[in-house]
Amino acid sequence: MLKQIVTNCLIMMLCFYSCIGQSKEKTFLAKYEFEDFSQFKNISVFIRGGDSERNPIIFVDAPHLVRDTSKVGCYVVTLDKKNYQVIKAKWMTESIVNADTLKLQQLAQTFMQYKIPRLNVDEQGNVFVYLKDVETLALARFANENELQKRNKEVKWINIKHNWYKPR
Repeated sequence: MLKQIVTNCLIMMLCFYSCIGQSKEKTFLAKYEFEDFSQFKNISVFIRGGDSERNPIIFVDAPHLVRDTSKVGCYVVTLDKKNYQVIKAKWMTESIVNADTLKLQQLAQTFMQYKIPRLNVDEQGNVFVYLKDVETLALARFANENELQKRNKEVKWINIKHNWYKPR
């Protein structure tokens, strides 16, 4: 009897979390289905945590915006949680890095408007959206049919709306 109760509870929890995931997908697509993510091309942006006042700390990895390629690391931007104004911005490295820091800060601010934990856009313009956490890919939009076919060799994709897919 106890085993059946536990099993039923697990099934209900899985259904609940599945519904939440689908709801997040629908909400995101309803708002950003046709969004132009080209400003994030070849960039990865993700929330790494929060400061002592729970302001989001954003990591921006944009190698093509770094003029001195011998310097590596992400640009770290802390934004005000209410209005997304920059509170603090610095490089992970101790070195001074020659880069377009204003553009990096602007990207962090724009990213926060999506209310997602992570966004990656590769060199080809494929968009990868993470809705649950920074490690769980939820949605992908491919730049063209060739990119979809190439990516289908790595992961099988399920079409959910127009050019948006989720991993099987």
